[in-house]
Amino acid sequence: LKAKGLLSLMLSLPEEWDYTTKGLAVICKDGVDSISAGIRELEEHGYLRRQRIRNANGQLGSIEYTILEQPDPPEPVLEKPIRDNPVQAEPVLEEPAQLNKDISSKEKSITDLSSTDSFPLPSPSPTEEGWRTNRESKRNEAVTQNAADIYREIILENIQYDHLCLDHSLDREMLDEIVDLIVETVCSSRQTIHIARDDYPAELVKAKFMKLTGEHIEFVMDCMKKNTTKIRSIKQYLLTALFNAPSTIGNYYTALVSHDMSQGL
Repeated sequence: LKAKGLLSLMLSLPEEWDYTTKGLAVICKDGVDSISAGIRELEEHGYLRRQRIRNANGQLGSIEYTILEQPDPPEPVLEKPIRDNPVQAEPVLEEPAQLNKDISSKEKSITDLSSTDSFPLPSPSPTEEGWRTNRESKRNEAVTQNAADIYREIILENIQYDHLCLDHSLDREMLDEIVDLIVETVCSSRQTIHIARDDYPAELVKAKFMKLTGEHIEFVMDCMKKNTTKIRSIKQYLLTALFNAPSTIGNYYTALVSHDMSQGL
């Protein structure tokens, strides 16, 4: 089960992700030895391949990871044949009549087989095809769900969700909606994500969302509370606010402090 969870996480990460056992241990909050054991288990069952890459000078460099959704068991290693000393047996002479009879029987058997033009293989019935498709669909859903659960745990910890829940001034329902939106965006399979009338590379958006902290969430919720204009799309508004939060939070609080100071003067 642990190896399957690790596989789900690795499949959900970006294709250009630099895989290392230490990095995976940090994401999964597990020991390096435990992660290595899970990787070996995936490798044994054909879900993972590791290959040492040589640089331009021919020296061994980093390890290339190939992660497969469908298992591809490694080819069996063929053992070298062991040569035995041949033992020459004395030929056994059979009666000619009996020999001719056997040959005739064999020829007849071969002729009967060759007269068949083809041996049609039974095609799977529509019911069987539907069952296979349904099974594959359920498996993909399970992998996606496992990845979403793992990312949700990471995001909840990044934003200090339990600490935010202690603040009774925050709207708990809005907080949960923001968490769901972050998880949905990070697990999206789209190449681009539409934010504020522009299409951004999905990997850029996901990277920003994975760096959000509790302070950013409080900032976004504070902006929502103080907003007086009509919002046509709450989802797009939140996406834009979350995407811009790391860049605008500093200026926002600086302006707020300046305003308070001017009011005091």
